Amino acid sequence: MSNIKLLNGDSYKLIKDIPDKSVDLVYIDIPYLYDSGGSVGEDKSAVSQRIAKVRNDYLKDISDGIDYAILEDLIRIMKHIYIYIWCSKKQVLDLLKYFVDEKGCYFEILVWCKTNPTPATNNSFLPDLEYCLMFREKGCKLNDGYEYKSKWYISALNVSDKQLYKHPTIKPLDLVKRHIQHSTNEGDVVLDCFMGSGTTGVACKELNRDFIGIELDKEYYDIAVKRINGITADGQLSIFTDVDKIEQESLF
Repeated sequence: MSNIKLLNGDSYKLIKDIPDKSVDLVYIDIPYLYDSGGSVGEDKSAVSQRIAKVRNDYLKDISDGIDYAILEDLIRIMKHIYIYIWCSKKQVLDLLKYFVDEKGCYFEILVWCKTNPTPATNNSFLPDLEYCLMFREKGCKLNDGYEYKSKWYISALNVSDKQLYKHPTIKPLDLVKRHIQHSTNEGDVVLDCFMGSGTTGVACKELNRDFIGIELDKEYYDIAVKRINGITADGQLSIFTDVDKIEQESLF
């Protein structure tokens, strides 16, 4: 049975309380950056300046991205650098430069291919891909199993999950489980400090991984608590009926 701890509060502050080298895997779906950010021609100093932004001056809007300063804390708490990051296309270059150029990690670009994307505007491609970057230090192993090895996942937009759990960027549970199974073992500790509606927590509960979840938004936090306990956002029982004891702490 997995140990689950859920925190409602500011990830940039709460992460300071997590001990060094105590987490086996970080699995996060960060707020996407859409309107500004890195470009292919941007020099490394500009990227470093954004990474070194004042820690309490982060961007909170879901379309404004994150303060990259939190990456240093994530590295501090991981036993070895081992992290999955869902991000927008505009964030890919920054993250590759940071983890590959500066930290020397191996990487993979994983994709969720949507069969029913929203229509494209003129002079643009369909928004039918979402990107998940995986970074790991030398020596971090991938578990055996052919079913885990594909870099792509094809499905329709998960409209039903969005309706059940009221989150606009919810990821397919089966895909999250596949990633976690590929990179962790039972009893390992997984952190999601941008927890949203709790998909990573549900995956960890099903797979017997210990889980730490942090979410700033009180509405999403409450939904995540219900969801991990087997209840939808509307108060209906979902597929889980065995409710484990979950440690919750409101630090909003």
